[in-house]
Amino acid sequence: MHEPNPIDVRAQASDEPVFRPIGVRPWEQEHPDAPRPDDARFDQTLLDEGDQRNVLDRYRYWTVEAIKADLDERGRHPFEVAIENWTHDFNIGSMVRTANAFTANRVHIVGPHKWNRKGALMTELYQHVVNHATIQECVDDWHERIAQEQRNAETECIASKRSCKLARSTLNKPTRN
Repeated sequence: MHEPNPIDVRAQASDEPVFRPIGVRPWEQEHPDAPRPDDARFDQTLLDEGDQRNVLDRYRYWTVEAIKADLDERGRHPFEVAIENWTHDFNIGSMVRTANAFTANRVHIVGPHKWNRKGALMTELYQHVVNHATIQECVDDWHERIAQEQRNAETECIASKRSCKLARSTLNKPTRN
């Protein structure tokens, strides 16, 4: 039998708990003097049972949909991440997790829809993840969305009756295929 690691021995001898509680307890226990929230963003089950998720404190007790909508409203960064899933789903979870940490606008996964979500640590719930069968399908999706954004910018420019030179010059640039 081998000797136990000295760090493990000291950690076990300390007064620190072995399992640190993560998250918050039920609302009534956590906020005994505060009224129960009636905001639609709050998840009634989480209010009743507590929230053990790894989320920012401002999102405690919120539904997944409410968190995702708030991230969208606050403004995601204008970049997107594309990942090709061809033979193994190695690192897709960590890529999704990193994209979420930097509030990427969207994550595109090209290839088989199935991938191991353990590495994402549930962050895929708060991220816009789009699956594409092929690289061409992903590129076509980008072209379609960019064209729609350009049409929206042109419409907004015309509606506001401001100079549209910049918008028009952007619209007339050729796109690569």
